[in-house]
Amino acid sequence: MKQHDLSYWEDLAERYFLAETSEREEAQLRKFLCSDAARDHRFDEVRATMSLLHVSRPKSKTFVMRHPLGTLTAAACLFLAVFLGWHQYQQHNMSCVRIAGKDTEADASLLMQRQMTEMFNPINPSDR
Repeated sequence: MKQHDLSYWEDLAERYFLAETSEREEAQLRKFLCSDAARDHRFDEVRATMSLLHVSRPKSKTFVMRHPLGTLTAAACLFLAVFLGWHQYQQHNMSCVRIAGKDTEADASLLMQRQMTEMFNPINPSDR
């Protein structure tokens, strides 16, 4: 690495934060910031920010599904989760009640409507 004065490194750090540096320049800047020459207080914020950006960046290849089978598997799992949730909701919403001497199992709101009809029906269910 060539020897540069501190103003060069300050300028390079500024260009880094403006996204105007090449990968080679970024590597040089990182190497400089780890050296004894960068112990100047002017580079404390640059060093801290670059360290934070390096640590917090997502691992680029770990979350990407590249295989079509992986995408298909994810879609199947999502479909299964939605279906099981819907099925559980339907089972939870079912009720069983005795109407006019018969056990009836159906949706709770439908059963309530049928019970109200039977309660206020002018014809006695035993007369049917």
